Amino acid sequence: MYTNIRKFKEGGNYPEQQNGLPQAFFHNPKYEKLSPDARYLYMIFTMRMINSQTNGWVDSDGNMYIIYSNQELMNDMHCNSYTVSRLKKELVKHDLLLEENTPPGHANKLYPLRVTNSNK
Repeated sequence: MYTNIRKFKEGGNYPEQQNGLPQAFFHNPKYEKLSPDARYLYMIFTMRMINSQTNGWVDSDGNMYIIYSNQELMNDMHCNSYTVSRLKKELVKHDLLLEENTPPGHANKLYPLRVTNSNK
């Protein structure tokens, strides 16, 4: 896990994210067992991140991240907290999400990670 962290950089060009759903999800065996709901959540995260470029959600290293509370996710996905937690863990397991803890009372920083075309 996290052997090669591939964060999105501000101002980068990411053709693999065209239309929100990376083609690697269909062609790379690494993502073969990724559930459709986790793929959908990844798409939600990356679309919010790309839209957040204008909001200034960029860390000091130039990496883009999003703020998306679990409550917001439950509302947007029409699911419970267990499902949100399970899907986020699934994305972490597949090296597609890095979650950075923040002080209590604040939503964590979420770094959607770039897909890879290799199955390593």
